[in-house]
Amino acid sequence: MRRRRRQVAGVRRHGQPGARRPRPALGRHPHRDQGGSPGVTRDDPVRLYRTVRLIRRFEERAVALVRSGAIVGGIHPYLGQEGIAAGVCAALRDEDLVTGTHRGHGHVLAKGADPARMLAELLGRETGLNRGRGGSMHAADLGIGVLGANAIVGAAGAILTGAVWARRRRGDDLVGATFFGDLFVWRGCCWRRSCWPSCGGCR
Repeated sequence: MRRRRRQVAGVRRHGQPGARRPRPALGRHPHRDQGGSPGVTRDDPVRLYRTVRLIRRFEERAVALVRSGAIVGGIHPYLGQEGIAAGVCAALRDEDLVTGTHRGHGHVLAKGADPARMLAELLGRETGLNRGRGGSMHAADLGIGVLGANAIVGAAGAILTGAVWARRRRGDDLVGATFFGDLFVWRGCCWRRSCWPSCGGCR
């Protein structure tokens, strides 16, 4: 009886008994294709999963260190959002720029930052990405294009727009990606940033 119900469900959903919806293949990023970079291919699920897993384990460890008192103050973990950063940053080149939110550990790690140095940054150590001075909400790694997380809602998008515009003016071929939440669209800088490229600012 159960088998019959599954077959009927398959007909209703996909038109034939037992049929399964095909999984969409991961596409390639056109900007990366033009630049000769590997991009995201349909053979990369394992690499993406490893990035997601790395971010999850890192955040779980960071939360444990906060609870034990090793990390002074609070943090904003990226738990449950790991796939966003992993997918976006996998389609970027090393020279492409990224800005994040106050919840930015995953953005930094997905772009390729050293997890040990990132953790040292949260612990306020000299061996951190920013010598322990950036902390959770201001971690940056300019060597891989991470301009930093930002505690101000919406500020990261404006910073990224200016940085990409300046680099384009110098003739550099790159793109930028910023991460934001729902509240960002209520900020004026969101719409001013969006209008800038259409006015020729990033050409």
